[in-house]
Amino acid sequence: AMDVKTVCLGLLTFGEASGYDIKKHLEAGFEHFFSTGFGSIYPALAALAGEGLATVVAAPPGGRPERKVYRITAAGEKALR
Repeated sequence: AMDVKTVCLGLLTFGEASGYDIKKHLEAGFEHFFSTGFGSIYPALAALAGEGLATVVAAPPGGRPERKVYRITAAGEKALR
């Protein structure tokens, strides 16, 4: 079964991303068969980080509000397979 955590983990295999980035990827390519909002994406990313399947760092704001950037870990890649 496809859930938000699995989808987020899969998208992180393409490179590090923020919750906003993941939402935009979903809107661009997956919205027809999998739709979710920020209210599901951010808790899923936090859970992945808590489980050691992703790491999270604060990206420099550069004039924007600080954002968290997630990256899949080796354990995350193994769990996804």
